[in-house]
Amino acid sequence: MRAFAGGFYNNLKALYDHLGVQYRPQPFLFEFAKFVPHATERRTGRRDSSYFVHASNFHQPEPRPKALSRILYAIEATYLLVCYAWFTICCLVLSPREGPRVETLGEYLHRVWIPSYFITYYILPLLSSVATCPHGVLLESPASDIVEYKRRTHRALHFTVANGVHTVQEQLVRGIDYELSAAVSAVEAQEKGVKISWNKAGGSLRTERFDRVVLAIAPDIVGRIFKPLERHMARIPTTWVESVVHTDRHATGIEDCSIDNTKGAQLIYLRTLAQGLHQTESHHVQPSGAIVTTCPVTPIDPKLAIHSAKFTRVLRTPESRRIVNSLFQEGTQPSEDEKPLAVWRNGDSGVFIVGGWCWDGMVLLEGCVVSAMRVANAFGVEVPWSA
Repeated sequence: MRAFAGGFYNNLKALYDHLGVQYRPQPFLFEFAKFVPHATERRTGRRDSSYFVHASNFHQPEPRPKALSRILYAIEATYLLVCYAWFTICCLVLSPREGPRVETLGEYLHRVWIPSYFITYYILPLLSSVATCPHGVLLESPASDIVEYKRRTHRALHFTVANGVHTVQEQLVRGIDYELSAAVSAVEAQEKGVKISWNKAGGSLRTERFDRVVLAIAPDIVGRIFKPLERHMARIPTTWVESVVHTDRHATGIEDCSIDNTKGAQLIYLRTLAQGLHQTESHHVQPSGAIVTTCPVTPIDPKLAIHSAKFTRVLRTPESRRIVNSLFQEGTQPSEDEKPLAVWRNGDSGVFIVGGWCWDGMVLLEGCVVSAMRVANAFGVEVPWSA
């Protein structure tokens, strides 16, 4: 996690405060650029072009991209100011439509007359950097997720953990016995307790009974190992997201970046593919000079790659939202002509599910904390910051 925004991550901040985890405000510079593939650049001579730079919470005057003339910058800034003001007013005043048919983000933006250029080159690049989702997936997600995120983060500061997130992980697992490299193959509810079957790396199948089991995994894995939810978890879409730590400034366009850091802000360079299927790759420049690229479109030189990882991103659709809400008995219920939802409820047979996708909101870390608090309450454990 690069940072968290105040207002949205209220329970995460409360958890950090309870654990004594130090965090500090972190300003960002978001530079927006239109990405031109190398093949097109060789053929046409066109290169990436930055069209705006936003200073988070306006902590400094908005820097003008060097490649943009003062006149063009003034036009772009005026257009952006008007569109952003209207978008903000809509989010604060006009709620998405609920009911039997949930309004998607694309439908909501069309209904409130948000211009397509502003959607493609401002709203979606920022949201894709937060949610690590392609543009098309975001447009098909429930509008309520995005509107609520905007409402809660409006004018809120960004924060980062002072000594890195690993310090939080160390505190959370302190004094807890855990076993790594154990692949769970089945979770089966018994007349008394829950039976877990797993394979230790290089070992034979092992089984053990537990009173209660908490599954903190992606829905596709839940469906694979817990049969009562197999059919319903298959209706919650997921995708693979890649994140690479590297120093390849040429491939990512960072070498042509127009911003000098003089205010202690960290740069997030958002390159949006300007041709065909619109998508955005995010480049977070670290103080050390390394770059963290998420959802890369451009090939990165393997010799300059420090580390790479892929993780499962759970996607949100109106259907998956209904399924998740039914598991936790939240939100609206479906109409009679919609597909039946799961009869199983969280905690049945001693099995609980937690994760960023286990709540009615964007799939982010706040959902992990909220779903864990729900399980703590079911166990009769008092959550200090919710009293």
